[in-house]
Amino acid sequence: MPLRGNTRSVAPLAAALAVGLLARVVRLLRDPLMHPDGPAYLGLASDLLRGKVAAVLGGYYSPLYPAAVAGVAAAGLPLELAGRLTALLAGLAALPLLHALVRRLVDERAADVAVLVAAVHPALVKASAQVLPETLAGALLLAWLVARRAGVAGALAGAAYLARPEGALLLPLGLWRLRRERTGALVCYAGVAVVVMAPALLALRVESGHWQLSPREGRLALLAGVPGAATLAEAALRAPVAMLARLTAGVARQVLHDAAALGPLCALPFVLGLRTARGSRWPLAVAAWFTALPLALNPSPRYAVPLVPLFLPATAVGLVALGERLGRHARVAAAALGVALVVQALWVSHPFDAACSREVSRVVLERYGPGQALVAVDGRFAYGARGRALVPPTTDPADALALARRSGARLWLTRPAWIRPPWTPPADARAVARPCGGTFVLFELGG
Repeated sequence: MPLRGNTRSVAPLAAALAVGLLARVVRLLRDPLMHPDGPAYLGLASDLLRGKVAAVLGGYYSPLYPAAVAGVAAAGLPLELAGRLTALLAGLAALPLLHALVRRLVDERAADVAVLVAAVHPALVKASAQVLPETLAGALLLAWLVARRAGVAGALAGAAYLARPEGALLLPLGLWRLRRERTGALVCYAGVAVVVMAPALLALRVESGHWQLSPREGRLALLAGVPGAATLAEAALRAPVAMLARLTAGVARQVLHDAAALGPLCALPFVLGLRTARGSRWPLAVAAWFTALPLALNPSPRYAVPLVPLFLPATAVGLVALGERLGRHARVAAAALGVALVVQALWVSHPFDAACSREVSRVVLERYGPGQALVAVDGRFAYGARGRALVPPTTDPADALALARRSGARLWLTRPAWIRPPWTPPADARAVARPCGGTFVLFELGG
């Protein structure tokens, strides 16, 4: 009898893993368009395979995901497939972690519902087929919430930072979480976290000459209206009002991104669960801190993805409550919700973007062959043409041409809408193609 009960208790998790794997593999087989940052992560993984460790640790992008991709690619898989499989495996690993978290905070029934929703949630399924670190960051965040030992939690906090720079927020959050523990636990947590983070912190110090969590800090300071500040700490000291204004505006935008990532189908259950489930409030508090501090500085729909699992405990509680209200109609409603989530997860949005990206890459490859350096704000064009991507800091033609001159590149791709009077192309910039129905224009420089 106990054995039968245990079998029933693991059945929803097993079903979620099977369905989640199937949905993610189908999404992967649909060959979704790579995110613009994907080629950069693959380039870092390639550098690691060639032994360039220090450059990756001190680079613009966080190093843990490229390291994981390099490990998968070392088995002989193509690099892009390795990148997508790494994201897929991390997305699957998050499912049992979410189940354990909700079971501890709420109950078994809510845990079963949460993991089944996560298995087919559109944002999580789509992210699992991308070449991005978001599913890895989300899995580490869940593991941190589940961890009981201070040392393990500290290591996970450090790893979360290596996956995404905002993961550093887990260091102070963890100290607050352990505030009632003995001093030794606090020291252990902080010490282990710093040791895990140290290689990247030291590499960034060597590379930039500043103590910083990410090379992006100078760019974020510039966006906040504090030019010349190399770190966010320096920007906050020099212009606290400007930084506060940036945070205030960013919070509202990131909250909208978070809501969009959760999705309209889960909105009502989430609100209902938020009002009734006290156990789900700790994950929501963690999500709120991430939204209000690091993510508000640079709001993005992509950065909401690791937070989606933190919204699912409350969503699951709300779904259970709705099921009780619906009575005998609950099964039909649950099936309809599942089908709708699956359709959203597998739906390929923006098909023109995918077709256009491939057309541009084909034009460059057929006209000039592989290995060409291409200046464009989107690195996918050069990646698809088996070339070298040179990404200018802005869409300003002057920035793009300056980068091309410095790098010796002879190809520049831009949009006609970005070429505005009084600026005109120089005499040595010749338009040679207008792919995607004129959406883009390819210039050949020099000669």
